[in-house]
Amino acid sequence: MKRAAFALIALAAALAAAPASAQIAGCSKFRDAMTKAGGDLNVDFIRPLVVSRGDGGGVETWDLTSKARIDGVLRCRAEAFVSFEATLHMPADAALIERYTAAQTAALVAGLGWQHARAKGKAESLGRDAAEYLRGSAERGDVVVAGKVEEHLPGGVDLGAIWTSTDRTFILVNAD
Repeated sequence: MKRAAFALIALAAALAAAPASAQIAGCSKFRDAMTKAGGDLNVDFIRPLVVSRGDGGGVETWDLTSKARIDGVLRCRAEAFVSFEATLHMPADAALIERYTAAQTAALVAGLGWQHARAKGKAESLGRDAAEYLRGSAERGDVVVAGKVEEHLPGGVDLGAIWTSTDRTFILVNAD
């Protein structure tokens, strides 16, 4: 009896200590969830006309359309999510920057199933860190002045933010 109780306590402790794995929704589910989470941004995805030789490695692309001046690309391999990128060209006013944060938040809600508050907090923290690295890069006089941050979540999901003086890019990648 004591052995069984100890085993249950040990299992409960191990489960509590284990980080939750991030799982990205399939592409159709991501598009639907992003459209819903985008709210008044009126997010939608369209298939662009692509002219190329070969099949592009089986990767399909979807362009983000919205009311905001935000460029976005969703990449899928069949139904498997590969990556999502959202880019804001600078300079931008405060309202447009807020819409860009809303698009990042919607992507995290759609892709990872996070609650809105957690997703917005992560988008804002990535932005703060990228801004700090951009300032440091400019102060050092780097040849390429940029701020880049990345996070590797359990489950093979990567997040990133790259800021330059001309644009800001948010990246969500299924590394598996």
